[in-house]
Amino acid sequence: MYDRVDVLVVAALPQEYDAAKKVVGASAWQEHGRDSSAPYSRAIVGGLTVALARPTQMGGRGTGPIATSLTDRLRPACLAMCGVCAGNPGATAPGDVVVAAPAYQWDEGKHTGAAFRADPQQYPQENRWIRTAQDFRPDALPSHGEASDEEAAAWYLERLHQGQDPRTHPARRRYFPEPTWGTRLNDLATRGFISWRDGAWALTASGRERVQRTLYDEVDGPRRLPYAVFTGPMASGNAVMSDAGIWSRLEVSQRKLLALDLEAATIATVAHEREVPHWLVAKGVMDHADLEKDDRFKAFAATASAEVLFALLGTLLSPAASAPGPAPVAAGVPGPVKLDVVRRLTYDWQDLADLVGLPAYVTRRFRPGDEPRELWAWLEARNRLADLPGALADIGRTDLADLLRPHL
Repeated sequence: MYDRVDVLVVAALPQEYDAAKKVVGASAWQEHGRDSSAPYSRAIVGGLTVALARPTQMGGRGTGPIATSLTDRLRPACLAMCGVCAGNPGATAPGDVVVAAPAYQWDEGKHTGAAFRADPQQYPQENRWIRTAQDFRPDALPSHGEASDEEAAAWYLERLHQGQDPRTHPARRRYFPEPTWGTRLNDLATRGFISWRDGAWALTASGRERVQRTLYDEVDGPRRLPYAVFTGPMASGNAVMSDAGIWSRLEVSQRKLLALDLEAATIATVAHEREVPHWLVAKGVMDHADLEKDDRFKAFAATASAEVLFALLGTLLSPAASAPGPAPVAAGVPGPVKLDVVRRLTYDWQDLADLVGLPAYVTRRFRPGDEPRELWAWLEARNRLADLPGALADIGRTDLADLLRPHL
């Protein structure tokens, strides 16, 4: 008997796994397979049955086996991943969430001396899923919050401290919405944190001290940020990068690259190879893969990515169609009658599935040759066997409807 789920979520690191659990509520999860090589937790999230698992090490080699094993066992409609990544500094800010579309392994190809000729296999995302992710706004999520005047001031001072131009930064409008730019800068100057030098605002000694104090005090990172959700290419590699030049090198072959990680391509590959109907990777930006990287945004990025992932899944996969309903009521259909019905549905089960509203991603998971029995089990689990006589009559199988009516 398969213990099916709607979604299998893999988190590569313990911190990412714990963040996903916490987003849903730690008490909501039930542990399964503790003594096996592929343990997982299970919960109902927004009406969807979700399994959550993690490998013992990050990276594609660690993620692939557990994702494959649990996909074969749980037969999910969607294989997903949340966690952290490095974001392109020209397009993202720490705390932003990137939804992979497509995902690919950037270091696939051929090395010829000092040159590398990339030959990645890209796994595209479905257009409907891309559009939904593009339209998604995280404003209602617990991790999202508008920046206060003080938070905007701290953000601006830190940009100057890191040698960045706040005017061209991807997150500028989120911290300085119109028409706050001039007013807030004048306030910083009045407080002695910045001064006008050589045609630009620059940190004063007081401003530099303020930034250093903030960085020292906020060692645990933020709890809320005015972050954005972006949809675009995510490139996976076999090593953690701390090289600011990586972006310019990779943008030669993928000019809209948004993020780097270790596992997204593995998730997409497993979904493709095991014929999982859908895949989804959402990862929070914790750094920019440069020498300035630290772990200050890691916890936030893990939490925000999990919130975004579960919110998107709740929209993309219809809970009404896939969620287990109340405990099924004993239908009283004798075994021989059930057996006769499922055996005689061999050629009509698809019409019946369409009529009772089974989503395509559910029927794709049915075991070949046993689809009528799977359809019966799906209806029974949702206490909907009483729908069968009328639906059977509507598809022209009054013979089977008449068999069932005395018992339903």
